[in-house]
Amino acid sequence: MDKWRLMHFFYELIKLGIKMPGNIGSPISKLLEDMCTRQDAFLQRIAGDYTNHNHEYRLNNAGPKMYWHVEKSEKDGWRRFKCSIGGDQAKDYPGFVAAANRLIKDYSFNKR
Repeated sequence: MDKWRLMHFFYELIKLGIKMPGNIGSPISKLLEDMCTRQDAFLQRIAGDYTNHNHEYRLNNAGPKMYWHVEKSEKDGWRRFKCSIGGDQAKDYPGFVAAANRLIKDYSFNKR
């Protein structure tokens, strides 16, 4: 897994959130805080995940969620980050959610 590509993806996601605030504020306030104050720990949590389980991460304190997991192959040893944006509050940020899911697809991080 390329940590730098992952970091760049999250910076792009933050830029989307700044450009497209929802009806009730920023869709990415918690992500922005984590990337500014705890970037290494945040990225390491993802890069260091070997559980092959699904995880949830709230992008802001009461808004859309990022559902993520790290696919891995026991046979070949590769690992891939996969995610999607959704949740009950995603309806409050329709433009952001659509653009974020396009970004996820552009990075090939979409769940297939």
